[in-house]
Amino acid sequence: MSVRFLVIAVVLIALSACAERSIDIIDRDGKIVGGCIAGYDWHLYGVQDSIDYMLYQCAKESIAMGYSVSDSSLLEKDFSLPEPPEGKPWNKALAMEHYKKGHMTERQLGYVLAEIEYSYRKTVTAAEDDLSEGKIDQAQFNQIDRKARFEWLGK
Repeated sequence: MSVRFLVIAVVLIALSACAERSIDIIDRDGKIVGGCIAGYDWHLYGVQDSIDYMLYQCAKESIAMGYSVSDSSLLEKDFSLPEPPEGKPWNKALAMEHYKKGHMTERQLGYVLAEIEYSYRKTVTAAEDDLSEGKIDQAQFNQIDRKARFEWLGK
């Protein structure tokens, strides 16, 4: 009985493993003023590529505000996304289907998954701000969240 428990525990720990990385945001005086952290749990395909993509987005935004970042190599990578099939917008279900059919690489899948999650988070964060400022009510927020979640997950 204890060997079985140990095997189950090891499998559960392996399955719940997460991946995470960070970069520093640096001001003009060379002082670290913030950071970007990207990480995923239960992300089975292209996890390192998704992390790179999220850090790239944060680095781009930081540089646009006049800062520099500790890992400028992110800015040299090609993070272009493949065109979605038949002009449909990407969502997680469509991306996974496309990947499993061999129509995109695992790296491209990682970028697509990160982009659609990034778009979801930006939309919901803006809606949360609008809700807290009284620009929208809870019902409007819920509608925005449902629409953004559908665009992210495809269901």
